[in-house]
Amino acid sequence: MSEITLLITENQINSLISSTKDDLPNESCSLLLGNIVECEYRVKVLKRMNNIAHSESSFNMEPDELIKVYQWASSKELDVIGVYHSHLDGAKPSATDLSFMRINPVIWLIYELSGSRFRAFMLVQDNLKEVKVKISKA
Repeated sequence: MSEITLLITENQINSLISSTKDDLPNESCSLLLGNIVECEYRVKVLKRMNNIAHSESSFNMEPDELIKVYQWASSKELDVIGVYHSHLDGAKPSATDLSFMRINPVIWLIYELSGSRFRAFMLVQDNLKEVKVKISKA
């Protein structure tokens, strides 16, 4: 199997960082919409979501809002290719993240505020795999 890569633009990364700072002290969350070409997950649109858990250590998205985003993505011929959220410390999936990754088999992009870094992961045959994040200018 080829290496899985998440392709995201610098502007999209900056937008995620900005929304994460706006959502402090709570975790921030968004959906990554785009297309999958072979092993490349190409982010086209970010959909910022409300963290209805209002928590600094977990997130939960509003079910009705999720349905609307999935419908909108489908109408634009886009797929939900990833889930983004922030961690105050540590850019690795928590036990809760892992349980949700099993039912949402997409890339999970995590931003660690304390280290100002992004890491991405995916469950592949129930094994946690780190995904390469490639940031482009445009």
